[in-house]
Amino acid sequence: MREGVRSLANMPARVAALAGVTFTQLIRMRLFLVPAVFGVGFMALQFLPYHGQLGVETRGVQQLQLIKDVAMGCMQLFGLIFCVGATALLIPRDAEDRILYTILCKPVPRFEYLLGKLLGVWLVLLLMLLLMDAMMVGVLYFREASLCTQYTEVMAAKGMSPQAIEQQITFVQQAGNSWNTQRAVLAMFMGFGVLTGLTLLFSCFTSGTIVSMIFALGAYFLGMFQHQLVAGLQAGVSGAGSGDAAAYSEQILRVVLPDFNIFNVADTATAGVPLTWGMLGTLALIAAGYMLLHLLVATYIFSRKEF
Repeated sequence: MREGVRSLANMPARVAALAGVTFTQLIRMRLFLVPAVFGVGFMALQFLPYHGQLGVETRGVQQLQLIKDVAMGCMQLFGLIFCVGATALLIPRDAEDRILYTILCKPVPRFEYLLGKLLGVWLVLLLMLLLMDAMMVGVLYFREASLCTQYTEVMAAKGMSPQAIEQQITFVQQAGNSWNTQRAVLAMFMGFGVLTGLTLLFSCFTSGTIVSMIFALGAYFLGMFQHQLVAGLQAGVSGAGSGDAAAYSEQILRVVLPDFNIFNVADTATAGVPLTWGMLGTLALIAAGYMLLHLLVATYIFSRKEF
């Protein structure tokens, strides 16, 4: 009894150590080059020749909207590639470097090993997203200040009233950085957490890294169209005349295949639709449920493998 309690008390330390090792491994893969490329791309975005094609009334709003769209798209692409690629490499890399055998020969439960791996990936992912988000916020801040100055000068020269100028500047400020945009980044991170757990699950029973990546990418893109798949399944099963089978099939599909589209709220946020904390709380509960389910299933499969 005492040994069980002592082992449970030492669990956070063991998981933290495994997460630290994973974090170091991923950092050594020179992932810092990703935000560097992101920053260079953002600098190039400032020199696009779109100033002459946009009117003064819409130029500022559309410039800021373009910056946010490009930034969110880059974060989404990076997160997808990183979650699938880095997670699929974890177990094969540890097995190749003999680290896996060293860890498993010690009194380290396989659940803690997998949890430590996931936490390490999430930490690196969070760091990279924070760096890119900081770049986006910085660019939006300076561009917004520059545009507000230009608005004031141009519209004052046209003889517009201070109220009209203030109204246009308010539109520009609303199109810039906001807490709504930051909530969209947080929802994006939750979706990547689910994808990481799913990729780790696939890597526990597939025969190689490439196969795990294919399975994870396939599950991600299918999950983006879960509603359409559920509707098609309902139509097919209902046509066969079995309502109960349709309901059961729908529930199984929703459990097995995460709906990644609910975490993709970047377009909604950049369009100005408010994202409430209640909505984010619901997404957090859904993400936590999927991650726990994937981790438990991965632990069961991983414990049955012989190394």
